Amino acid sequence: MSPHRRTALVTTALTSAGVLILGGCSDTSSTAEAAGPSVIILSGDGMGPQQRTALQYYLYGLDERQPMDALPYAGFLDTIPGDPEYAVTDSAAGATAWAIGQKVPNGTTGLGPNGESVPTLLDVAKERGMSTGLVDDHDVTNATLAAFGAPVPDRDLKVDIAKGYLDRGVDVLFGGGEKYWYPADDPGKIPDEGEDDASEGDTDLVARARDAGYQYAFDQTTFDGLSGPKALALVQDSAKRRSTEIDGYDYTRDPHYVAPERLVAKALDILGANDKGFFLVVESDDLDSAGHEHDAQNMMLAGESVNAMVQVITEYQKDHPNVLLIVTADHETGGMTIENLSDDGEPEPNSDQVADDPVPYWAKVPENMPLPDGGVPKRSGPFTIKGTDRRFKVDWTTAEHTGTMVPVTAAGPSAERFTGVHPNTYVHDVVTELWDGTPENRE
Repeated sequence: MSPHRRTALVTTALTSAGVLILGGCSDTSSTAEAAGPSVIILSGDGMGPQQRTALQYYLYGLDERQPMDALPYAGFLDTIPGDPEYAVTDSAAGATAWAIGQKVPNGTTGLGPNGESVPTLLDVAKERGMSTGLVDDHDVTNATLAAFGAPVPDRDLKVDIAKGYLDRGVDVLFGGGEKYWYPADDPGKIPDEGEDDASEGDTDLVARARDAGYQYAFDQTTFDGLSGPKALALVQDSAKRRSTEIDGYDYTRDPHYVAPERLVAKALDILGANDKGFFLVVESDDLDSAGHEHDAQNMMLAGESVNAMVQVITEYQKDHPNVLLIVTADHETGGMTIENLSDDGEPEPNSDQVADDPVPYWAKVPENMPLPDGGVPKRSGPFTIKGTDRRFKVDWTTAEHTGTMVPVTAAGPSAERFTGVHPNTYVHDVVTELWDGTPENRE
């Protein structure tokens, strides 16, 4: 374990929030006592301290703690990669630090520092006889999930990642990215409306999954019918932010949209049936996209989903106390800040940082790009602090990732170990030591 694991202590006691049951998790309490320690890692991709603060203000106000911050233990994780050139990580290296417990160069996805194959936490879980799952509000073959379930030399090898999941026998696979699972001449089950929707695969991986015993879902009706023990759901990709790509799109009317909290609830239903426990990694990638695009409106929508997923999990923990939940991020995106609208009566100008893409993509005038004289773009505010008359805006320093530490909150067995400041590899240390039953004071 790294000698600087406990560099400093920042003991934080967070008040509990009321829990609204958003998922229909079945009652599997009969197996709760027998189950080994299960682990859930929930990553808000690109979600740094400022993002979590803005979500708290806008969605919950000043008197109610948001679910992800109401977990009983809190600390910080560093994000620096094991890269000879860069001080700021990408998602692949950030997630790989959690998956294998080693710092690696940017672009490395689930492999060791020199590109060698090493066991990931998902591999360890399978060796223990545990069920495994990967869930994403965006593309299920994203780098974060691939670092656990399908190590590859290049994070953009999406089709290879999908094949890798099936090779490893990941039990639950829920998210978007249908286009990587069907060959180029097969449109799949979800209508192609955007320019990036067309299938890009080289074989029918859905058929292969079905042959391997996976149940398959592609819309709300088929999703409701999933029962496991193996399940593949390829639903609408990044539905909450799809309106930025397609004029007039409304995710609430899309039968192929399945809310992220429902994905998580179903995953818990299926994975929780294993009396040896489970390992589940969940990602909200839409937060990262919002940071790259300087789109605080979509950031709020994605943060709403993250908190809803946390609510589902903490409700599940009431009947299944032997489940560790870790909520964190691989890095921060956008260099986001929270600012007043004015200073001494004068408007406080926004920066002139240009976002990755104009939002909405189809609009003649983008809503996220710099305005003359420091005007506030529509996608940056203003936002009202819930329950007050106070308003704030957000600003951005970059369209890329930043190197700040990220918050980590946790609940369940060994959660108290996340109090303090730690390297991101510490996630791997805590999980493996929990499964090994080693002392919590191990150095």
